[in-house]
Amino acid sequence: MNHFRCIAVSTADAIRFRHAKTDDFGYEVQRLDADRTYPCRHCLREASGRSGMLLFSYQTPKPKSVYGHPMAIFMCACDCERFEKKDVIPDIVRNRIVSFRAFYGDGMMIYDANELVDGGDHDAAVRRIFSRDDVAYINAHTAKAGCMLCHIERA
Repeated sequence: MNHFRCIAVSTADAIRFRHAKTDDFGYEVQRLDADRTYPCRHCLREASGRSGMLLFSYQTPKPKSVYGHPMAIFMCACDCERFEKKDVIPDIVRNRIVSFRAFYGDGMMIYDANELVDGGDHDAAVRRIFSRDDVAYINAHTAKAGCMLCHIERA
């Protein structure tokens, strides 16, 4: 059995961005309040824009390679509980067509281990990818926009 943990944006970064006027790349942190839902990268849940959401550029800690780059992410503008569950695919991943991108420990992508998932097979896909010994971690991205949803590590 391959155990895993989906890693959300750190609480320290969440607090920092909630108080920032600009992100780490000098872009204005957008404040949204539209009556729709957005995928929060801290609680990893679909969150209501009516409660306030942030939109900003974020660079994930991994990979540190040509495959790492800043991307737009949403986050609750108010405090939310950081996702900390083991062996659970969070809402924002389960509810989307997702590209699971597999990486070696040095940050290089393992093309033939990547999977595109639509329709509820997300947990099985993560376990299949981690059944390979050469996979160090996985990044889950939206298949349409390509935005990072969460980082996934072995537990």
